[in-house]
Amino acid sequence: MIWHIARKEFTEITRDGRFLWSSLIVAALLLLSLALGASRYADESELRAAAVRETRQQWLDQGAKGPHSAAHYGVYAFKPATPLALFDPGMNDYTGIVTMLEAHKENQASYKPAQDATALQRFGDLSGAMVLQLLVPLLIVLLCFGMISGEREEGTLRQLLSVGADQRDLIWGKVLAVAMVLTLLLVPAAVVGGLIAATQLQAADRHDLIDLPAKTAILAGAYLVYFGIFIVVSMSASILMRSSSAALTMLMAFWIVSGFLLPRAAADISRLVQPTPSALELSTAVARDKSKGPHPHEVNHPNHIAFRDEMLRKYGVTRVEELPYSFIGLALQADEEHGFKVFDKYYGALREAHDRQNRLQQLAGLFSPYIAIRSVSAALSGTDIYFFQDFAAAGEAYRRNLVRVMNDDLMRRTAGQSNYAAEWQYRGNKELWAKVPPFDFDAPSLGTILQRNVTPLIVLALWLVASIALLRGLARRMQVERQ
Repeated sequence: MIWHIARKEFTEITRDGRFLWSSLIVAALLLLSLALGASRYADESELRAAAVRETRQQWLDQGAKGPHSAAHYGVYAFKPATPLALFDPGMNDYTGIVTMLEAHKENQASYKPAQDATALQRFGDLSGAMVLQLLVPLLIVLLCFGMISGEREEGTLRQLLSVGADQRDLIWGKVLAVAMVLTLLLVPAAVVGGLIAATQLQAADRHDLIDLPAKTAILAGAYLVYFGIFIVVSMSASILMRSSSAALTMLMAFWIVSGFLLPRAAADISRLVQPTPSALELSTAVARDKSKGPHPHEVNHPNHIAFRDEMLRKYGVTRVEELPYSFIGLALQADEEHGFKVFDKYYGALREAHDRQNRLQQLAGLFSPYIAIRSVSAALSGTDIYFFQDFAAAGEAYRRNLVRVMNDDLMRRTAGQSNYAAEWQYRGNKELWAKVPPFDFDAPSLGTILQRNVTPLIVLALWLVASIALLRGLARRMQVERQ
């Protein structure tokens, strides 16, 4: 019975001109967004690869200079993008894509495309994720709102039930019909989109392809659950409301609140509950604590003098030239080690605050399935805040290794020299620069992503289970409404 009802509903829906036009628009937008995403991904990947090669060559060809000067010269780290980023850009436009890695500083990522965007662009660029997260649910609403309420208004619902049709078979047959319609719409678009995405795999670094097939499969499964939620919720509203107009109003309100109002409110509330310091406050605090270091370049500073005396006592000598290592190298590394603690304290606290904000927003998915699918989609696509934090942590680890290599060479090669001679007369060369390997970054594994997104995954499952339970309960009550 369910299958017969589904076939009948499927035929009626596909013959409806309004469905054809709306589905064609959604499919066209989905394909357009994937094509634009692929083009953007290809262009950015090419630019990133060229920039990586150029900055590496610049580091190796910087010429003879002091190791500390080379550490100030630094290198640039470029945030990679996984192929799924062409589908869901997530927070890529807001987190920055380039970080300068140099001595004494833990710089924040710069070049954020959103800074140069218009107000309309900041509202949201067209992407495959946006189409699936907002437009497909809207299409589901338009398909489902009158399926039961419309039958009731036209009097056909009573006729169907009076000839022995089981109300549960009727409802689940209609649910199956909508699922078939979406399959007809989305599967061809997904196949074409997959072919478009496959053309970009050659542009991706092997580190960006970690667990890609499994990530793609779970991403597809998450969207199927999300669509299932909207189908069941929409069918429940059609049963619950006595008129099609009331059902449509209720579902449109749910779509707007879930997709637009609640995500914004969740972000504002999370910042209110877990505030973060401003950029000025953060930089001021970092500079204040950094000033407590040994001040290697200020020979008359009390901290410099105290560190020098400490080194002389430690090695049992009376002059810095008698130290087994260059004093300026020791002081520079000590200053860096002090800076590491300061950066870990303040930037670590900032990352923890952002993590708490993100977890609060994930919990808000209990009130909006859109929030949950947005979190899962961005995480699996490598465009969420955690991916950026992983990149920032890798960049800082690389920076610390770079300055250690430079300072270690300075300490060992200039032992016995005066501070001036060690810092300004000794010169490193390409052999030293090559000891610092190229920057590399591995995308987080599937296990790491799932661990970080347990909450939104559970929330999606709860939404589906709760909505199915609601629909089953309403189906049992529909017998009363025949009278």
